[in-house]
Amino acid sequence: MPVEQIHELKDTLTEDVLTPGHAARITTPLFRHSKLELMASQHPPRCWICGKTEAELGQPLEAHHNGVERSFAEGEIDWERVKADFPHHDWSTFDPANPYTFVDDMSPSGQGLLLCKEHHTGRDSGIHNMAYPLWILQRYLKDGARFSPNEVIHHDMV
Repeated sequence: MPVEQIHELKDTLTEDVLTPGHAARITTPLFRHSKLELMASQHPPRCWICGKTEAELGQPLEAHHNGVERSFAEGEIDWERVKADFPHHDWSTFDPANPYTFVDDMSPSGQGLLLCKEHHTGRDSGIHNMAYPLWILQRYLKDGARFSPNEVIHHDMV
């Protein structure tokens, strides 16, 4: 099919990455507290991609680790590079012996990103299940644009 016409891109995303050994996943007090802080920073809190609120979704928003994925917290992270990309974070509270002091900080100055379940872990729409250059288009395409056979873009942002 000519690329000048709308055409469907079907691909199978295969990843082969060595995830370091890490502590069992728990919801830390910092994660819980800073997610509430992130939610309180928006009136009302909305999914970063589609703009829907929890009331519109009928389910809670989820906090995505938008920088250092939690399973890599105990890996060989170059924290100086992370600091350069998160200059507004309060690094005085960071303890390199406990990398979760940054990784679990979902506050507005941390690495949290509010997403609805669909745009967090959904098939063909979630950041954990598709290539980033395609995922982020869901935020930037015009309302009414067909993104996939199952999704037409609708932003509910005020």
